[in-house]
Amino acid sequence: MKLAFALFKYFPYGGLQRDMLAIARTAAARGHDVTIYASEWQGEQPIDLPVELLPVRALSNHSHDARFAHQLQERLAGSGAVVFGFNKMPGLDFYYAADSCFAAKAYEQRNWLYRRSRRCRQYLALERAVFGPDSHTEILLISAPEQAVYERYYHTPAARLHLLPPGIRRDRIMPDNYPARREALRREHGLADSDRLLLFVGSGFRTKGLDRAIAALAALPPALRETTQLWVVGQDKFAPYQKLADKRGVAQRVQFLGGRDDIAELLWSGDLLIHPAYRENTGTVLLEAMIAGLPIVTTSACGYAGYVRDHDMGTVLAEPTTTGLATATAELLEIPREQWVARGRQFAATADIFDMPTRAVELIERLGPAA
Repeated sequence: MKLAFALFKYFPYGGLQRDMLAIARTAAARGHDVTIYASEWQGEQPIDLPVELLPVRALSNHSHDARFAHQLQERLAGSGAVVFGFNKMPGLDFYYAADSCFAAKAYEQRNWLYRRSRRCRQYLALERAVFGPDSHTEILLISAPEQAVYERYYHTPAARLHLLPPGIRRDRIMPDNYPARREALRREHGLADSDRLLLFVGSGFRTKGLDRAIAALAALPPALRETTQLWVVGQDKFAPYQKLADKRGVAQRVQFLGGRDDIAELLWSGDLLIHPAYRENTGTVLLEAMIAGLPIVTTSACGYAGYVRDHDMGTVLAEPTTTGLATATAELLEIPREQWVARGRQFAATADIFDMPTRAVELIERLGPAA
C-alpha cells in the first residue's frame, strides 16, 4: 500500500512527531511504501524513510496550516496514496487524533469574539473536515475521554472512531543494571543520595503546567525544598519560567535542560515526575515514568491519568492548587523508592501499553484499499 504520512511541522522532541515516526517505521517494516510530507523539518531527517518537504510561506500559523493542506492535496492528486494525517486537514483517509478537540476549547474556554476571529474559524473548518458527519476520514483516537467530546460537537459516526492503546517505547523499562545507571547519572550531576530530584518532562510548558510545578517546588517544607531540585526537560521558551523561579526564590533549584534524547536515563535517575497539566490529551510521559519506577503527581486533565490512579503510582489531583501539589509531592517522596520500583516493574510486565504503532498499521490495512 502506498502511504503518505502528513504533518505540518516536525521537531525532534514532540510526542506527536515521535508517534508518527514509530507508526511510519512499523508500516514500512510490514512492506508498505511510506513517504512523509511536512512543511518543515527540524533536526536530522530519517535515513530509513523518504521525507518530502512542501515549504509554505504565511504570516500566521492558521494560514500556514491551511496552505499546507491545500498544497498537500495538489501534490498527492492522482497518486493513489492513502493519506494518513497527524494534524487536522481536509482530504485525509486516516487521522491520528493526538490533539484535543479545538471546538471544545473555542466554545468552553473562549468568548464569542474569539470565535469570530479568522484563526478560530480556520481551525474549526480544518477540524470539521476530519470529524464532521459527512467526512470519510477514519479516526484513530488515543484518548477515550476525547471521543465523547468529538461526538458531542461533530456527531461523528461511531463506526469511524477507533481507540488505540498507548504506544510506549520499551527502552523506558528499567534495565537489569538500573541501580548502577541511576547512581552514575546522579553522581555525574553532583546529586547526593539524600537529594531529591523532581522531573518535569514535555515540550509545551504552558499547557503542561510548568508554572504550577515551580510554585509547588517553592511551597515544599523548607527542609525538603533545600535538598530538592527540579529539572525541566523539553523544547520551549524557558525565560519566563526562569523569571518565575527567581520570583519564587527557587531559581538555584531549577535547571532547564532543553530537549533531550536520554529521557529514559533521566527518568531512572529521578525521584518523582511532576506533571500538573492544564490540558493533555494523553500524557505519554506518565506511562514512561511508571515503567521507569517513578511516582507521579499529575492532574485529572491528562487522558492517561487513570493509569496512575488505577495502578497506585502516585497522586491525581482534580483541583491542583499549589498547596495540594506540594503536599502530594512531599507525601510521595516519603514512600521508599523500592516500592515504586516494584510497582513499575509489575505495570510494565502486565499492561497493554506498547503496541500502538502495530495496532495503527493493522487498522490501515483492514480499512484501507488493498495494497
